[in-house]
Amino acid sequence: MDAEQYFTNLALAAMVDGHLDDAERVLLEQHAANLRLTSDQAQSVLNRVFSGELKGFVKPQSPEARKAAFRAVVRILRADKVLTSKEQRMIKVLGVQMEIEDSLIDNALGPKWDPKL
Repeated sequence: MDAEQYFTNLALAAMVDGHLDDAERVLLEQHAANLRLTSDQAQSVLNRVFSGELKGFVKPQSPEARKAAFRAVVRILRADKVLTSKEQRMIKVLGVQMEIEDSLIDNALGPKWDPKL
């Protein structure tokens, strides 16, 4: 999975509830920088997600990469300290798609999520 695909997954997650709040935007900017995406590349991905051009998650191949991607998505969804029903549903569906253990999915949905688990 390349950096742009990974960032696309994060942007799709951030937009699941229909808007991008400040906390989510900050985390996306940090991820873009860590992935060495230029601001133009990151903005292009966000624009394509907003327009509906990009819709599908790309599943990382290795179990470790899937867990890391799942944790990153959950971190973004929980950034504003509120999990909407759409965000909760996304965590469940994404966890199943990425073959994440039920206990990790339950942890991600819990009130005291621990990203280290």
